[in-house]
Amino acid sequence: MTEYRIEFTEVSRRKTTVQRRETKPFLLRTNKNNKDKLSMIKIGDKIQSIYLLVIIGILVMGTGCAELKKLRQENAELLQRYRAEEIPAPVITAANKVCVGCHRNHAPALVKEWERSRHAQHGIGCVDCHKANPGEIDAWQHIGTWVSALVTPKDCARCHPQEYEEFSRSHHASAGEILASLDNVLAEKVAGLPGNIADAVNGCWQCHGSMLKFKRDFQGNILRTGKEGKPVLDPDSWPNSGMGRLNPDGSKGSCHACHSRHAFEAKLSRSPENCGKCHMGPDHPQIEIYNESKHGIAFSANRNRMTLDKEGDWVLGKDYSAAPTCATCHIGSYMTAQGVYKGNNHDVGERISWTLRPVVSTKINLVIYEDGYKEDYPEKKPLPKIGEEVQTLEKVYENENLVNKTVPRRVAKIITWQERREKMKGACLNCHNNTYVDNFYKQFDDLVILYNEKFAKPAQALMNELISDGILNSRAPFEHEVQWVFWELWHHEGRRARHGASMMGPDYTHWHGMYEVSKNYYMKFLPAVIKAAEQKSQEMKLKYEKKIDAMFTQDEHLWKKGLSPEEVEELRKTYQERYSQ
Repeated sequence: MTEYRIEFTEVSRRKTTVQRRETKPFLLRTNKNNKDKLSMIKIGDKIQSIYLLVIIGILVMGTGCAELKKLRQENAELLQRYRAEEIPAPVITAANKVCVGCHRNHAPALVKEWERSRHAQHGIGCVDCHKANPGEIDAWQHIGTWVSALVTPKDCARCHPQEYEEFSRSHHASAGEILASLDNVLAEKVAGLPGNIADAVNGCWQCHGSMLKFKRDFQGNILRTGKEGKPVLDPDSWPNSGMGRLNPDGSKGSCHACHSRHAFEAKLSRSPENCGKCHMGPDHPQIEIYNESKHGIAFSANRNRMTLDKEGDWVLGKDYSAAPTCATCHIGSYMTAQGVYKGNNHDVGERISWTLRPVVSTKINLVIYEDGYKEDYPEKKPLPKIGEEVQTLEKVYENENLVNKTVPRRVAKIITWQERREKMKGACLNCHNNTYVDNFYKQFDDLVILYNEKFAKPAQALMNELISDGILNSRAPFEHEVQWVFWELWHHEGRRARHGASMMGPDYTHWHGMYEVSKNYYMKFLPAVIKAAEQKSQEMKLKYEKKIDAMFTQDEHLWKKGLSPEEVEELRKTYQERYSQ
């Protein structure tokens, strides 16, 4: 016996069934474009009566439509309840009512993002963040309320004072100081035009931050627009959410760099991709290294287990365990091996024991002063004593210029590089034992030392000597080929190798790192040294040829004279056995 059905399948899985006996069924589909309903009619060739078809039609059109309408209504009610539970209605205070009502028409997506934020759930709205005081340089009176388009870390500090203090003393906050570095020379001068620094504006400054400035008239007064007198921001400096942005109120940074407005989602700021906006590319490819590491692979496979959107503190070893992210290791909370809670910190450099940024890496101690100001001290620089007064050099933003200020400060605390490393190890020990972690650091340290001793220090010494001999002009950092090659040797390839080792990315450590360092050191840098010397004089050429020839007699460079007969034979046999070549 074969059973045939007319069946309606809905979200609620209700169905109506008619049974017939038959031997040769055929299939008829109705409402093909209606995803909510599938009507299957199986009728045999012995069904002769037209009345049965009419009855079936009535069942399909009558029962089906009524059923569908009812179920759609039920589903709509369920969906509405789900949405209400998932996203609580925003709390719109009297102060923000006008803002929300107007911007719902002028910037509807922006308002929708705010409505789904935790700020909105607690009644924190437009005025709470954008309010300003009369007389502030960026303020204007908008529909009766003094506001500013700019929201700076000082504004966020009204509700988040601890985070503001931690961030303000961090390496992130000082990212804007690149404006006085060689990186900025490349963007503004080498790749720019007089009066056109678009490369710096669209490139470097979008991560590092700009100096926020205003358009001014010939008398130096800020240009204002409209009846309300809104100040006109210099388009070269705004929009900008760079990490070390220099703000008119004297604060450094932009919380928006990590906590994107206007939803300010925790899952966004905790996601590695968020850091990858800036920490990527040939000179600092942290996101690429992370993605190829075991940590990155584990995160990618287990993202749904990471509780990225958890409200409040996010603790490794308690709230999640699948993988570490950038935030986990550098600023996140964690449980120690003894079950002790360690809180988060918005100072991203607190747990870093090496600096991998300069030509030659060094371990770094941390000096903290009584006012909270922090300074990294290279390992070989003598440390001050607790209570000692030190003349510190600080870059501050005044009158739309970055200026150096000498500030006397008294030492409150010193954290050695070993202590900084122990803080980082605390996160590692959530998943690994002491032997594993200690051995990792041994591998990492050895790679940095290898880079320093074999390539960075000798290359830097040669560059310094070329300057002393008058071959290079220190005021023209990219005049000769050797200066470009040296720049990429440490700033690109050297950093890739060091960062690769620090985050367990083997491809970036070797092929994108030490392989490139080695190749360019021997094949480009050393020949460029001799070429630059020859442009000065034959005497200088001979001097540097002798210096480099003497260097090649050292054990680490003897490979250039060739392998031993035994090594050559071993390589030949291996290729013969593996590839028949």
